[in-house]
Amino acid sequence: SYEAKAFGIKTGTPIWEAKKRCPEIICVLANHEHYLDYHHRIIDEVNRHIPVTTVCSIDEVACRMMANEIPRAVEIAQSIKRGLATNIGEYIRCSIGIAPNRYLAKVATDLQKPDGLTVMSAEDAPQKLAALKLRDLPGIGANMELRLNKAHLHHISQLWALTPQQMRKAWGSVWGEKMWYYLRGIELPEEETTRSTIGHSHVLAPELRDPTKARFVARRLTLKVASRLRRM
Repeated sequence: SYEAKAFGIKTGTPIWEAKKRCPEIICVLANHEHYLDYHHRIIDEVNRHIPVTTVCSIDEVACRMMANEIPRAVEIAQSIKRGLATNIGEYIRCSIGIAPNRYLAKVATDLQKPDGLTVMSAEDAPQKLAALKLRDLPGIGANMELRLNKAHLHHISQLWALTPQQMRKAWGSVWGEKMWYYLRGIELPEEETTRSTIGHSHVLAPELRDPTKARFVARRLTLKVASRLRRM
């Protein structure tokens, strides 16, 4: 299967259709094992500069600084960038956000992409967040944005004026109250979660949707899941 991403083209679109709609598109054969190899190499490199606390996804990690590391935060971030370029490849770029908690750090990484370095303190967070849209905040998707708009909340500055209780009511869940603390740079204790499922997904190309052909893809997915289970 091929994965192609471009404006107006969804992953899983047949190659001939993608080429017709976007003649200059370059389609590359997906190699997930190759991506995973680079993922582990990048984590090893970051660990040379500061321990990785949490692996959030294949392209995102979080690191917690100790008190004596905070004054050198920018220096550490720059050394990570140099290390990635030197030891992984000069084509590797990363955006690094430095903030009082992981939530604001993630927001900060999005302010300068693909090769940024943004420092956001609790004090300057209101000013730096004011220019963003609601959807720019992690945890606010299309449905939540619609819900907030119905509550006459259209700008981050309006969220900032709410109390924790009002935020909880606007969200309709405790997540809204947590957001109040996250936006102010307060780190909340993480809830322990238990993994109950292991899965692997794949978008079937039209020519593979016949049951006799799809069965081979299902076998491959089963092997992938088994591999994940063994690693755990």
